[in-house]
Amino acid sequence: MTVPRPAIVDQADLDWEGGEDANLATGTGIRWKLLIAGERTETTDLATGIAEVAPGAELMRHHHEPAEIYYIMSGRGEMEIEGRSHAVGPGCAVYIPPDAKHALRCTGADPLVFVFAFPRDRFDQVVYHFDR
Repeated sequence: MTVPRPAIVDQADLDWEGGEDANLATGTGIRWKLLIAGERTETTDLATGIAEVAPGAELMRHHHEPAEIYYIMSGRGEMEIEGRSHAVGPGCAVYIPPDAKHALRCTGADPLVFVFAFPRDRFDQVVYHFDR
């Protein structure tokens, strides 16, 4: 077992991931940077990163066992959780309960950028289930 250590990660030092990732079924216009997670840092208990949704793109409806938090940094969007839609923008914090079906669409002219976090040691412990 890894002994957790402090970690500081500058997202500017990381390349974007995603785009056409079949495992996450995101399609085009979604990319992310995994910042703190056991598979990248000597940390435990939390996996977090930053994601970007291009104008008009959508993170398709999905669910996963752990709860998740989004914090919207910039852009405008429509957040759907369990069939209810909510407008989101800079400064909005979103709590997504365990197994809640949710989706996020960028509705503005600029990309929607948000921080995400899971209560897991590693991001690869989060199994996404997409509605098809």
